[in-house]
Amino acid sequence: MAAPASRASRAKRNQVSLDLVVNRKRRTFSGPPFRRLIDVLREDFGLTGTKEGCGEGECGACTVLVDGEPVNSCLIPVCQVEGQSIRTVESLGRPDALNTLQEKFLHGGGAQCGICTPGMLMTATAWIEGGGSSDPAEIRRVLAGNLCRCTGYQHIVDAVASAVRERRAPGRTKPAARKAAKAAKAAKTTKTTATAARLKKAAAATKRRRA
Repeated sequence: MAAPASRASRAKRNQVSLDLVVNRKRRTFSGPPFRRLIDVLREDFGLTGTKEGCGEGECGACTVLVDGEPVNSCLIPVCQVEGQSIRTVESLGRPDALNTLQEKFLHGGGAQCGICTPGMLMTATAWIEGGGSSDPAEIRRVLAGNLCRCTGYQHIVDAVASAVRERRAPGRTKPAARKAAKAAKAAKTTKTTATAARLKKAAAATKRRRA
């Protein structure tokens, strides 16, 4: 009769290797298939921007986007998202280069203690990228699953509405595009000035020869 499998061998059989796409980069997870997605993101991949609040899917602090849809990462086993696109708050911007929504939260008082902020940002990102409106009532409905103890919500709603309006503003360009356009205009002006100077110099030389 075969000896009972040891605890170590049973644990080894329960390990899997999963290919994930996190913030547009391919990552590999090796471990238990039912490990929570939030634990994989924070502990295995070092993406600590995602916060854990209640651990029961009630507060929304751990919200990330899976194929563009907001999900509570404390409720999702990592095996369920194999091959899908996962986005965390780290995908939005950097401390020295915040995106529009993050700037609205920062300057409009939408972020205070910071626990709920990553989840709020990700839910709002899905709303904005999905073509959502700036109507406050609609924004409140969309953010209903993200709880906040600090702001009273109004600053958050205002920040999201402002980001929606700025995204929809006609003729709006990104800062990098504006900078490039400004540089191109300056270069064109310099070239035009140099050309005019050469023509003026040539005209003066011609006038001297005719004198």
